[in-house]
Amino acid sequence: MEVAEESGTLVISYIGFNNAQVSFTSGGNIGSITLEPSAEELEGIIVVGVQDIAKDRQTPVAVSTIKFAEIQEKLGSQELPEILNTTPSIYATKTGGGFGDSRINIRGFDTNNSAVMINGVPVNDMENGRVFWSNWAGLSDVTSAIQVQRGLGSSKLAISSVGGTINVVTKTSQNAEGGAIGATVGNDGYVKTLASYSSGLLDNGFSASLLLSRTGGSMYADGTKFEGYNFYLGLGYTTDKHSLEFMVTGAPQWHHQRDFAPTIADYITYGGSDGEPNRRYNSDWGYLNGEEFNFRRNFYHKPVISLNWAWKISDKTTLETSTYASFGRGGGSGEIGRAAGARQFDGRWKTADGLVDVDRIVAYNSGQPVQFDGATVQRAQVDGLYVNQGNGDRSRHKRNFS
Repeated sequence: MEVAEESGTLVISYIGFNNAQVSFTSGGNIGSITLEPSAEELEGIIVVGVQDIAKDRQTPVAVSTIKFAEIQEKLGSQELPEILNTTPSIYATKTGGGFGDSRINIRGFDTNNSAVMINGVPVNDMENGRVFWSNWAGLSDVTSAIQVQRGLGSSKLAISSVGGTINVVTKTSQNAEGGAIGATVGNDGYVKTLASYSSGLLDNGFSASLLLSRTGGSMYADGTKFEGYNFYLGLGYTTDKHSLEFMVTGAPQWHHQRDFAPTIADYITYGGSDGEPNRRYNSDWGYLNGEEFNFRRNFYHKPVISLNWAWKISDKTTLETSTYASFGRGGGSGEIGRAAGARQFDGRWKTADGLVDVDRIVAYNSGQPVQFDGATVQRAQVDGLYVNQGNGDRSRHKRNFS
């Protein structure tokens, strides 16, 4: 830039960075200027049209904001809710230890009584207010900031927020031009790969950002393999008066769980020879044909699509409109019925190391004779079909004690 004055001070500013002041006293080139990132700036990274963001020292609510740099530095292979453990009045835990099975409490209230939003869009279940974080397992890749408002905050929506509000702000299409490719590895076969690219704001006002990632491996508890993908697409268009931002993100995933809570005696029984309990023990799984088989398997995909429009009517008036849609498909599996009169978690269906002997159960259900409780048992047939006769079916089985 050129200035007419022979002396003065230049103030250089850019969204997300601290202002820099440079004095000059004569003509010529002042050289390169480096701006330092701002630790407090949040407004500049918010998707256009995002509502319910509290402003530091302006909005009278108890609020904490975690920026992208802190998420990138501290999260590692943890799940997104766990980054909030350092936030006042927040308690986050893995519950059973399965991928995406985290739970958050704000001031003692669970998510049924707290609002969880993505760019101001509520994602709580409309019937019971619950939030399953496995639906949003990929958010950590596309999050620019997380803001937690404790108690009744600045939300303008008619949603339950007695406990508080968690607003996850995703990356925008107007990120600086550039891309990234990364990989993360960890224990228990944890592998995460990621690729992203942003065009930056082009001369014609258009912008775009794209991110793809895959995460797989096993969690701390035994028998908790998982695999998840994440995609994010942001498209933007900006003029002097108008700004449009289209965003779609989703994270299809499946994961095995530790749903049943074993007794302390089981942890000790299947622990070390020194009596040290095996905290990783999981009674919900075993091997089927050499592959991990868990009776508790969850799968889900619930993408979010939103379109935000901001119209600057005048210097004092701005109209912001958001349209969004979310739809999902998922479910979970669980055991049903009995084999030889016993459930799969019965000790008689377990191996010496406490795993469910799935191969033996499958053989029994297929009509083959198997060893059970010191006897050879075989499922009965009715009209050529193998049937489950309930608790008393063992009395009809051929027993062989020889």
